[in-house]
Amino acid sequence: MEEKTMLKLLIITIVILVASVIGNILLYSGYMAADLCTPSKNTTKESVMPESISYLDYSGAYLEGADLSGINAYKAILAGADMRNADLHGAKFTLADLTGADLSGADLIGTKLDYSVLRGANLKDADLSYADLRGADLTNADLTGAVIEGADLRWIKGEYTR
Repeated sequence: MEEKTMLKLLIITIVILVASVIGNILLYSGYMAADLCTPSKNTTKESVMPESISYLDYSGAYLEGADLSGINAYKAILAGADMRNADLHGAKFTLADLTGADLSGADLIGTKLDYSVLRGANLKDADLSYADLRGADLTNADLTGAVIEGADLRWIKGEYTR
């Protein structure tokens, strides 16, 4: 009798662990958070994006035209993200990975991009006025038509198109 009880408890424990692992995989793969990237017409910035996405992975996220002004994205991963025409005014992307991100036409006025990775990023016609790009990796980034008045470009890495 005791062996059957122990076997039932073991099976229940395994089922709970498997359900927990599947839930975590879905949560961290972005499946359950897909609505964060597609705001409806009646939502506000606060209901769509959190104040901070630091350390989170938003690779390939669709954020075209999103209002992300002032967001804290310290060490966030936004590789390949579509942020065309997004409002990133005053955002903090220190040490963030924006490899291959499309930031064309984005408002990056006063944005902190210090030591971030912008390899192959599209920054065409972006407004980088007074942005902090110290130590950023701009290898193969496209800054054609970008406004860089007052931007801090000290210690940048790589060759970029201007």
